Amino acid sequence: MGSALATNLVALLELVAEVLTGAAYPSSEFAGERDRLVEEVTIAHSQPAMIARNGLLRRLYGSHPYGTDAPPPDVVAQVTETEIRTLHAERMSPVGAILTLVGDVEPQAALDRVEAALGSWKGAAADPTPPLPVLRPGPVVIIDRPGAVQTNIRIGGPAVDRHDPAYAAQRLASTIFGGYFSSRLVSNIREDKGYTYSPRSSVDYPVAGSRFTVAADVATEVTGPALLEIFYELGRMAVLPVSTEELDAARQYAVGTLALSTATGVGLASTLSALAGAGIGVDYLHDHPAALAKVTPQDVLAVSARVLAPTRLVTVLVGDAEKISSMVGGVVEVTTDRSTDR
Repeated sequence: MGSALATNLVALLELVAEVLTGAAYPSSEFAGERDRLVEEVTIAHSQPAMIARNGLLRRLYGSHPYGTDAPPPDVVAQVTETEIRTLHAERMSPVGAILTLVGDVEPQAALDRVEAALGSWKGAAADPTPPLPVLRPGPVVIIDRPGAVQTNIRIGGPAVDRHDPAYAAQRLASTIFGGYFSSRLVSNIREDKGYTYSPRSSVDYPVAGSRFTVAADVATEVTGPALLEIFYELGRMAVLPVSTEELDAARQYAVGTLALSTATGVGLASTLSALAGAGIGVDYLHDHPAALAKVTPQDVLAVSARVLAPTRLVTVLVGDAEKISSMVGGVVEVTTDRSTDR
């Protein structure tokens, strides 16, 4: 991603071309940068939120490449200059790449400048992302952090992708459940119960398959009640229609956030780039609000039964297993992970 004055488009494209085709990874800088990254990753892997995220991804995807958000520090420490240069040559390829330009530019002139800067860029197609493993729901996994004063709750499962007819309904279902401040989850475990400050749900759209997730960080002593309330709200979404008022509020929020995300040149470029990567064109900016307007409470109920039902999801807790196992075990089956390999 880069930004420049429209008059500097050629200079920006030349810089992009240099990075893509001529990156040298000089030996004088490599070791220092690798050491810095090892330190950064070490710190990240010590944080409860990262432990919880990686725990959920591992539970969802196992040994699939999606099964970790960041490599372990010892793996990073072993990377060599040769491996980096080889990886760049193999992966930095124009095949399948998408360039998005937003600004005061004439289309054909911009294409001519892109061709001049990047026309000689060659490469082969990258290996396709392997298919995701079939998710098998099972016990709640507790990742033990002895002495922890809070529990990081993470819940997740497969979701429909952007091409599915239920995509618009899914977006509104997630929003109503936990996607904004007026959601059911916030109303229940923040406003009413005071269990947590910022519970939330979201849907991510990786290439190999979409993912619905729920996140909440709660005090150790309310782990069981908080988890029970989250399951209650998920179950309520899956078996009972939402109200017209809830649906209309979520719809207005979704349309508004899309408008805000495209209100600036940078935001529009980011949005269009993400859509293009999913094979979706610019018509989305018109078609998606229209699709949101047609969603009914029954549509939300149907997709919630497919995506939000607790029996279709897996749960990972990061906290003091000795303190939370019994209270959570009174709600669901649990298993404890005390391994040091997070």
